[in-house]
Formats: sequence, structure tokens, C-alpha cells
Amino acid sequence: MMNDYRNLAVELVAELTKCGADACDVCIGTSEGFQATLRLGAIEKLQKSTSKGLGLRVFKDGATALTFTTDFADRTVKNLVRETLEIVKVAQPDEFNGLAPKTSLGVFDGELKIYDDSIASMPPEKKIEMVREMEDAGREYDARITNSNGASWSDNAGQVTIANSDGFVGHYRSTAASMSVWLVAEENGVKQRDGWYSINRFAGNLDSSKSIGEEAARRTIARLGGRKVKSQAVPVVLDPSVAADFVGMLFGAASGGSIYRRSSYLVDKVGETIVSPEVTIIDDATIADGLESRPFDAEGIRSSRLTFIENGVLNQYVCDSYSARRLGAAATGNSGRSFSTAPQVAPSNLYLKNGQTDPDEIIGAVKNGLYLTEMFGSGVNSVTGDFSQGASGFWIENGAITFPAQEITIAGNVLKAMQRVTAVGNDLSFRLGSTASPTLLISELTVGGE
Repeated sequence: MMNDYRNLAVELVAELTKCGADACDVCIGTSEGFQATLRLGAIEKLQKSTSKGLGLRVFKDGATALTFTTDFADRTVKNLVRETLEIVKVAQPDEFNGLAPKTSLGVFDGELKIYDDSIASMPPEKKIEMVREMEDAGREYDARITNSNGASWSDNAGQVTIANSDGFVGHYRSTAASMSVWLVAEENGVKQRDGWYSINRFAGNLDSSKSIGEEAARRTIARLGGRKVKSQAVPVVLDPSVAADFVGMLFGAASGGSIYRRSSYLVDKVGETIVSPEVTIIDDATIADGLESRPFDAEGIRSSRLTFIENGVLNQYVCDSYSARRLGAAATGNSGRSFSTAPQVAPSNLYLKNGQTDPDEIIGAVKNGLYLTEMFGSGVNSVTGDFSQGASGFWIENGAITFPAQEITIAGNVLKAMQRVTAVGNDLSFRLGSTASPTLLISELTVGGE
């Protein structure tokens, strides 16, 4: 059972203020986790972990200092208070330093279902049994599945406590559990690897072990028989997992930190149509059981729903309080931090709004093109939006998926690609992560091959 550290946080704020801080906040984070990894039915790793930490952030004469400790002993914490106040005296002032606006502080008063009591009481033997069933289901799916790269269970229970000198005190607990398996298939001497996973706030809402294992096997088998394709510019259908990557890129480009540093392709674009009118992107920390839902952000700003791109138009940048002051904008409640770091812009539940078109219909409309299922490598320029990355997927001919496409690259520009979105699927789901998108059709991208 995790301790409630609200009283400690309030006492530390009072002590820092008493000793001369102009303003301050305290962030306390704790977590408990369990992980089990099996391969070919044998246990390879069992790990139980606990961690806790406490961070102090002090403002004095326009300067700020951040310190942290994992030792909560009274003497250690008192020394940390003293040391932080000494450090801030030699820090450089910055007129944009400070706490979040007092009028924005608060706690979301809707219902959030983000903590599962049953995870802590689930015996390790049960978790291991579910992982073994998952791997067995994948290995038994097809004779061409010849090996496993491992199957895992992971869970975590954590809590966050924040208090500041403007009177904010907030506290919440959250959980997450996941299962994953990665398999190897072989045909005609050629091996392919793929996998599948499920993640949820609640263990009981995970996909079944059998379905995860079989989907991992199906995806691995589907990669067999891959071919190269000729280099060409064609329509590209983005699988939801790849489309989510593009959503994340746009969020990063709209981050206040990137904007005030002028290291983004969205500088001076607020109010402009930057992508297809089919595209609306939302960050919502108030989804009832969202993987990144929370009652307040890392600065104590009340959680809310932010539509920063609407029908293709960039409505606003996403800002923590520091970048908001730098830009003369409003903090949007998109601040993330750990006890050991300063607040910075981070997404919560980030998604591209669901469309009306069935994914099969999107694929059926493509005469000759690519269904893109994976991009890999580090070939993205965050300043210009240009990208060139390794990729894999399936070739589409006359509206039907035909063969796996391998040893290809995808090149283009994030904004130009998203300006060419002509269809949005109706298959939005957060089942694989907190950044999500439905299937997208991009009218043209360059596919590099032979």
C-alpha cells in the first residue's frame, strides 16, 4: 500500500516559503511494478520493483532551482530544502520563470477510472500463466511459426502528489498492465519477425491471451513472401499504428518549446490551414479510462480537452506555463514531469478524430499503392518536417492487399503528407497506446524500392 504524501508536500512548501522562496512547488512520485518474461515456455525474467522520489522547485528573484532525492528521511529532506535555497541564489534569472497561473490551477471533477485495485492482488503465478498461454497460442497457430523472441507481462501502480505555494494540493493514483509476444516465422529459408500486444489501465480489460498470441502469429505469417517494389509515387494507406506516429510528430511541432526556439515547421502558423480539412487532432486528459488521463497536469493545471488542430487549422500551440509566457500564449494543461525533472510539454491522450469511412473501403479505393504498417529508423527532421525512413507493409493492387512489401523506404514531408489526407477511417482505438489515429489515406507519397 502506497503512502499518502500530501501532508509532506504541504509541509515542504511551507518550509521553503518560510525560508525565503518567492514561490515553489513539490512533486512526489512513487511506483510499484512487476514484470515477467518467458521464452519458449521457460521463465527468463521475474522482476518486482518499487521506487519513490521527491523533487523541489524554487523560484527566487526571477531564478529557479530544481533538486530531488529518493531518501525521505527527515534529515535528508531538511538538508535538501537548505541546499535548494542556496542553489537558487547562483542561478540565472529568467523573466519567464514561475508557477502556472493561479487561475488555471485545479482538479478535474469528472469521473476518471484510472486505478485498478485487482492488479496488486493478482498472484504472480496467474500473470505467468497468462503469458505462457499467450505464447503457446502464437506458437501453435501455424507450423511456420518456428521460434519465439519472448512473451511478457508488465504492470505498474503509481501515484503523483503535487503542492505549490499558490495553495494547490493534488494527488492521484493510476495503474497500467500490458501483455506482449514476439514470434519468428520461416518459409523457404527466409525468417520474419512480428508481434502483438495489449495495454490497459485495468487488467481485466486486456485482450485475451489467446487472441494476442494468435494475432501476433497472424501478423508474423503475413510477412512471409515479401518482395521489393519499384521506386514510385503512389497513394499510401497508413495503418493506425503508423498514422499515430504522424499525429505525434504534429504534436511535437506544435509544442511551445519548439516554437519559441523557432525549431519547428509550425512557427507563425496559428490560424492557418496547415493540413487537410479532414484532420482534427485532440489532446484529452479527461477520457474516463484513458492511458494518460489525469485530474491535473504536472504544474497543477486542471485537466481538459484541447483541440489544437481543427478541420486542418492550427488553433493554438500546446504549452506548459514557461513556454506560454515566452509566446504570450495560454498554458494548455499539457505539462509533464517526474520528480527529478522540470515541467515540459507532453501529450496525454492524443488522437486524430475518427472519420466515417470503413478501412476496407479506403483500401478498396486504391488501384496501385502501399498499405504502410511500419516505419523505422531516425530519419525525421523536426525542424523542417522532412522524413526518409525504412518501412514495410503490403502492396495494394486493384483495391486488394496482395503481397508483403519489404526493403523499402518512405520519404516526404510531414505537413505535405498530412495535407494530402483524403480519407479518414472509422477505426480509432486506444487499445495499443495513448497516441492514436484511425486509418488514413494519403493521396501520394514517395516509396523507394528497386
